[in-house]
Amino acid sequence: MTYSEVYRQMLPRTTAEQSQLGKAVPRSMAKKGDLVFFRTGRSMRHVGIYMGNNEFLHASTSQGVVVSSLDTPYWQRAFWQIRRIQ
Repeated sequence: MTYSEVYRQMLPRTTAEQSQLGKAVPRSMAKKGDLVFFRTGRSMRHVGIYMGNNEFLHASTSQGVVVSSLDTPYWQRAFWQIRRIQ
């Protein structure tokens, strides 16, 4: 919902489908609005929206929508890729 409201673009429902969109960009080239993907388990994936300054917006099952840092050890370990849709 956030992505469609801010960027006026609908994304597929699943993280697997979203991870195929646009083009991959190096983490050092991430821009606001890029999608940040994580491997959080053997077959589990998670996605957030990059906000700049190594922070991303995402939905947490325990806390709702939150801002987290890519520098957090958990997210560093789980980091998979960044994709630019626009």
